Amino acid sequence: MPEQTISLGDKLSPIACKQIRTSADFKKTRLIAIKKNEEFYNGRKISAPIGVSTIALPTMAGFVEDLKSKIDDPPVLKYTQTDLADLKIMQKASAAWQKDSATIRGNWPLIDRWAKTMAIFSGRAIYQYMAESIPKYRSVLSVVDYEDFLCEPMGGGHLENHLFCGKDNVFRTKSELKKGAEGGIYNAKQVSKLISSVDNKELKINEDYYSNKNDRFKNLGLDIESHQYVGQDIYRLVEWCMTYNGERYYMLLEYNTGVWIRCQPLKEVFRNARYPYVSWATNEDALNFWSKAPCDDVRPVAHAIDSLFNQAVDNRNKKNFGMRGYSAEMIPHPKDLEWRPDGLVRFTPKGRPMSEGIYEFNVGDISGTIDLVALMKGYIDREVGTNPQEGGAEGQEQKVGIYFGNLQRMADKIGLKNKSYRECWQQLGLRYFDGLVEHLNEPMMVQMIGETGVEWDELRKDELKEVDDFNIEVESGSAEVAANEMKMQKRRDAITLLVQDQELKQSVGQQWLIQEILRFGSYEEADIKVAMAKEGTNIELLSEASKAIQEILAGKKPKLNRGADTSFIKKILDFATDSDVDLDKFKALTDYAKAHIPVAMENMARKANAIISKIPQEERPMLPTGGPAIPEPNPAIPQMGTSGIKATNILQGKSQPAPI
Repeated sequence: MPEQTISLGDKLSPIACKQIRTSADFKKTRLIAIKKNEEFYNGRKISAPIGVSTIALPTMAGFVEDLKSKIDDPPVLKYTQTDLADLKIMQKASAAWQKDSATIRGNWPLIDRWAKTMAIFSGRAIYQYMAESIPKYRSVLSVVDYEDFLCEPMGGGHLENHLFCGKDNVFRTKSELKKGAEGGIYNAKQVSKLISSVDNKELKINEDYYSNKNDRFKNLGLDIESHQYVGQDIYRLVEWCMTYNGERYYMLLEYNTGVWIRCQPLKEVFRNARYPYVSWATNEDALNFWSKAPCDDVRPVAHAIDSLFNQAVDNRNKKNFGMRGYSAEMIPHPKDLEWRPDGLVRFTPKGRPMSEGIYEFNVGDISGTIDLVALMKGYIDREVGTNPQEGGAEGQEQKVGIYFGNLQRMADKIGLKNKSYRECWQQLGLRYFDGLVEHLNEPMMVQMIGETGVEWDELRKDELKEVDDFNIEVESGSAEVAANEMKMQKRRDAITLLVQDQELKQSVGQQWLIQEILRFGSYEEADIKVAMAKEGTNIELLSEASKAIQEILAGKKPKLNRGADTSFIKKILDFATDSDVDLDKFKALTDYAKAHIPVAMENMARKANAIISKIPQEERPMLPTGGPAIPEPNPAIPQMGTSGIKATNILQGKSQPAPI
C-alpha cells in the first residue's frame, strides 16, 4: 500500500473514532425506547408487590406478527430501459436479480423479512449490499442491526446525504486478517499492529458501550455472556464510511485502539462511491434518521391493556380469596377457618348466632374490562392500519362499498410505508447493477420470458457497461395488491364490458385482451406466453431445447433429440440469431439445429398421418405425391418476421438473412 495511503489512514482514524463515539452517544436514548418495544414483544417482567398479578399479555407480539403478515412479501424488481436499444439488456439484468435473490441462492426474501421485523421495532430497516468476484462472482445482501448501525446525528432521513455512517461489531478471525493481508485487501503492517495490540483471545465479546444487546436473549431466558467461546482468536472491528475534503473513504478499524487495517477511497471499493448501506423508515422524518416506530405507538396501549387485565385478575382473586374478620372469643382457633376437605371448625357461640363470629369484607366488582380491552385493540387495528375493519365489525358482513373503502384506508396506511420501502429497494437495485458491472467477470445464464415462454440467455459485463441510463420499477408484493383491491375490481369490470360489447371488443387489440383475461385468471406470465404462441407448443420439448442450448454454450455436445419438431429447431435457431454469441458457438448451435431436420420431418409426417387416419376415407383431401416445395423468399415481399427469415436462411445454407 502506498506510503501516502498509510499516512492518510493514520490521519483519518482519530476523526473516525470521534464520529463513532458521537453517533453512539446520540442514539442512546432512542435505543432505550426500542429496548422497551422488544421487552413488550418477548414478554416483559412486570414489577409489583407480592400478591399483585404481573401477567404480561402478548398484545405487542400480536400486533407485530399482524403487521408483518401484511408486508412480508418480498419485492419484485424490474430494470427498464430509457433507450429502446437497451431493452434486452434490461430484461437480462432483471432476470439476473431474480436469480441471485432466489431462496435457494441469496435468500433475499428471508433477509427482507428480518429487516422488516427490525423496522417495526425501531422504525428503521437497514440493509447492506456487497458483491465480489474472488474466487468467483457472488452477490451478498445482509440486514444490519439497529444496535450496530451508526450515522451522522444531523444527517437527516436520507442516508445517502450523511457525511459518515457505518456499523459496529464486525468480527474477523486472526486467520481472516492474515489472509486479507496476503491478498492485498488489508494493510499487512497494520494487521500485524492490530494483532499485537488487541487481546481478544477466543471470546466473541460484544463490547458495546452504549447498549446491551444481550438483553434480547435475557428476555427469552438465554444467557450468551457465558457462552461466547468460538475456539480461535477473533477481533471486533468497525466498518466506516466517511467524507473528508469532499471525497468519501472506506475504513475498517478497531475502535478502542484506533488501529486501522483498511483505508482507501470509497470509489475504489464500490462503483460510483455509493454507501453500501440503504435504509427505509416506517415513519419518515426529513430531519431525523432515527424516527419513531409502529411499536412506539402500540406500547402505551399494550401497557394499559396489561394494567386493566391484571386489575381484573386481582379483583377476582380478592373476591374468591377475600379477607375475613373473626371473633377471637367465638373462634379460639382461627387456623380452623382455612379450607380443607371435610374440615371442622371449633366454634363457641357464647349465646350469639354464628354469623356474628365471622365477617367477610366485601370487594366491589370491576365491570367493563373486556369491552375496554376490545376498544383498545380495535384502536390499534384502525389507527395503525393493520385491519381494514371498523368498530370490530366483520368485513364479510359489510356492504361491498364500505368494505372496499376500508381496504383503501388500509392501503393508505401501509402504502405510506411501501413508498419509503420501494425507494429503498430502488437504491438496492442501483447497487446490484453496479455489482454486476464490477464483478461479473464470467457470463451468467439467466431465464427470461420470451415469445414462446421461458427462454435462456447470456448476460455479460461488457454489455452492461454500455448502458448509460435506466429506470428501476419495484412492486411490493401481495400486500400492495390486496390494498389496491378496489383498483383491481374496476379493471375486472372494464374487461367484462369489453368482452360483452362486440363493438368495443373490436376496438382493442385481441392479443392484449386475451392476455388480460388470462392474468385475471392468475396465470403466470410464462404460461400466458405459451398460450399466446400461434403454433402448437410442447413445453417439455422447448425445455429440452433450452437444455441443449445450455450444453452447447458450455462446450458440450448434446445428443440428438428423437422427439424434435419444427418448434424445437426454431427455438435453437432463434437463440442463435437473436443472441450475441461468438462465431464458434453460433455454428455449433446452427449445426445442431440442422441435424434435426430429418428427425423433425419424420415426426411431423407421423403426426400428419395420425391426423389423416382419423378422417373418414371419403372426406380425406387429395394430397400431392411429391410433397410441397419450399419457395425461395421474394426480397420484394415480406413473408415473415426477422427471426423467421433468419431461421429459413440458415436451414438453406445462407449466412445472411434475405432483405425485407
